[in-house]
Amino acid sequence: MFAREYGIGATAETTQAHVEDFRASASTSISLGSGLTSIVAGALLVGGHLFDFGSPVGTGAVIGKSLILTSHLLMVLALLGIYVAQVARMRLVGHVGMVLSVLGTALVCGVVLVEIAGASGAEVEAVLAGGVAGMLATLAGLAFFVGLILFGIATMRAAVFPRWAGLLLIVGDLVFAASTSAGTAAPIFTFGGAVLTCAGFVLLGLTVMRRARRARRAA
Repeated sequence: MFAREYGIGATAETTQAHVEDFRASASTSISLGSGLTSIVAGALLVGGHLFDFGSPVGTGAVIGKSLILTSHLLMVLALLGIYVAQVARMRLVGHVGMVLSVLGTALVCGVVLVEIAGASGAEVEAVLAGGVAGMLATLAGLAFFVGLILFGIATMRAAVFPRWAGLLLIVGDLVFAASTSAGTAAPIFTFGGAVLTCAGFVLLGLTVMRRARRARRAA
């Protein structure tokens, strides 16, 4: 009776309502941010490989690899946001794929940093040729390759996003991998893989943002 008389219950209910509104607003903002991050990461990946197309050294290569580095950094955040949006419908394959993709992407950032130094004219061939650095570079590529394929498969199975988005990630990853044995055609395969992977991330990002805007209007 005391609480009712002095409005304590009403105040608690109002506070709880404000907290729930804040949580919903924060969740929507995070979703919009992760969707935008996914789109930007995909676009930078294509732009980076376009600048990097052809010559492995020089200003164009430095700019290209810097864009690729930024893309991979953003990709970590994008993958986490996409994962959270569908985690309730993911199985073990999706969880493993997410972990491998994020770890692989993070390690790839270190490899790209070395490549940027090489594109600037520094002697870095021996850095990734063997030893711990060489092993980490190999693990980075392998983790990213396997992880993104598993993540793409899990995304298709979860059916939260368009199935084409998961398929584009898988095909783009396979085309990237094919570039290692494509000889003189390797730059073409690499750029093709970047375009397909970009399309997957852009489609995922647009879907996340669309869902977030719908949730905001419903609130």
